[in-house]
Amino acid sequence: MTNILSLDIETANYSYDIGGWNNRTLFEPSVIATWDGSNATVFTKKEVAIKNATILPLHAKDIGNHLTAHIEKGGKILGHNILNFDLPVIKESLDCFAAGDIMYKNQDSVIDTKKIIQKSSLKHGKITTTLDMLVKNTIDNFKSMSSIEAPKAWGKGRYTEVADYCLKDAKLTYDLYKYMQEHNIVKSRSLETGEVIEIEIEW
Repeated sequence: MTNILSLDIETANYSYDIGGWNNRTLFEPSVIATWDGSNATVFTKKEVAIKNATILPLHAKDIGNHLTAHIEKGGKILGHNILNFDLPVIKESLDCFAAGDIMYKNQDSVIDTKKIIQKSSLKHGKITTTLDMLVKNTIDNFKSMSSIEAPKAWGKGRYTEVADYCLKDAKLTYDLYKYMQEHNIVKSRSLETGEVIEIEIEW
């Protein structure tokens, strides 16, 4: 599945720090990580130490080239909520025009697991579509940190820990999508009954 490049982003601030989710230009990306099943790349503003990963400065041009090169080879960009958060934040807060091109001109090259699961779960009522709940119930794995904790950890100088968390989220999304492809299902918790339910994927 090396044609899939899974992406995740962490920010140094919260939505309430900037007046809400719509003010994406005010987000401060701290780490952007990608994983293609074999190769890990981490773009970050601070020095970090992560084994078996290419560490690069967090610059819009380098990130744009990285994503564009993958698409030009016939690959796809994967993420959980990537169309509503990751790519818009990369585009607007970093002035990364390549991210905008991917969203608006090459959307067929983007796979958003959250959107796929939301569409597939309509007949089941309201379910939890957070990455942590999905990977816990579907592939028996866990996030290493919460998205609420990450900006605080970054502010305390725990840069490597946050970068490692970001990369792990990219890997978890990759593994979740691989499972979805192989088994055509995911498992999550119903917000109405509290039960874990099996959801057939509608591609």
